[in-house]
Amino acid sequence: MPICFGISFTKTFMNQARSLVHVYSDGSVNVSTGAVEMGQGVNTKMLQVAAQVFSIDASRVRLNTTNTFRIANTSPSAASATADLNGRATQIACEAILERLKEVALLELNLKGVTIELKDEWVYADGLQTELGWKQLVMAAFVRRISLSEHGHYATPEINFDLKKEKGHPFAYHVYGTAIITTTIDCLRGTYEMDSVKVVHDFGASMNVAIDKGQCEGGIVQGIGWMTMEEIIYDNEGRLRSNALSTYKVPDVYSAPKEIQIEFLHTTNDNLAIFNSKAVGEPPLMYGIGAYFALRNAIKAFNPNANPAYSSPMTPEKVLMALYERK
Repeated sequence: MPICFGISFTKTFMNQARSLVHVYSDGSVNVSTGAVEMGQGVNTKMLQVAAQVFSIDASRVRLNTTNTFRIANTSPSAASATADLNGRATQIACEAILERLKEVALLELNLKGVTIELKDEWVYADGLQTELGWKQLVMAAFVRRISLSEHGHYATPEINFDLKKEKGHPFAYHVYGTAIITTTIDCLRGTYEMDSVKVVHDFGASMNVAIDKGQCEGGIVQGIGWMTMEEIIYDNEGRLRSNALSTYKVPDVYSAPKEIQIEFLHTTNDNLAIFNSKAVGEPPLMYGIGAYFALRNAIKAFNPNANPAYSSPMTPEKVLMALYERK
């Protein structure tokens, strides 16, 4: 099952985000964004952005909960673009503060015409470590009445899409990958198991391997459930009958594949993602489509005359009926 998944909201105006960053006089950093942390690890990535730009220990950075009093006009945490949009806004805010801190460093060190960098909480001048550390630099900026706060705004450049013509450049970049899914059917009952899912997935330059792997695994299991059990049923009067967890089966640990192998395809091409990483929320869901075709192939291996309808989800009832289909 190959995938090529475009990343961005197709409604162009939604591709924007803001971030409010405060650096306090004790050297701690506070970040507020419009990203909603729902277990996907976006707050960890926002923390990483601030820590990387300032080159400080992650323990100095604190993420605030999402609140429209702090960050207004937020776009939804959706379309796999949350980390990119809010991460870019955070990067812009941090870099603006960093440039002011570099100017302060020149004044404090009484230097001119040298390149100032921050590395591992120390100030470097033309590649040489100075005696000025992060906390001392921040306090110096505070004493000099330099702003240590910034509100960053990011709008994805270059993208556009005409909904009437259905033409344009709607995506910032694409995510690629492929999966091999193996399944075994019980030909007496129509039940089945997913034996293995083996994936090579394009993570770009992953910001956090543990988070990205977890997102990929979760997406795969959700996608398999989507293709095998999440069936929407209406009665003859048009009433929705699969309207509760007792009638609408969602995937659980017992429906997960016995084995999931994920190989990271690291790509270094410049893109519009944060730090050349790539979105990993929705793309892995599409690998689940392979489960449908694996079941279809298994049915035809048992009964070459079978021709299952292209109808998902491929429930055990559909599998059992297709197994003994006659022409």
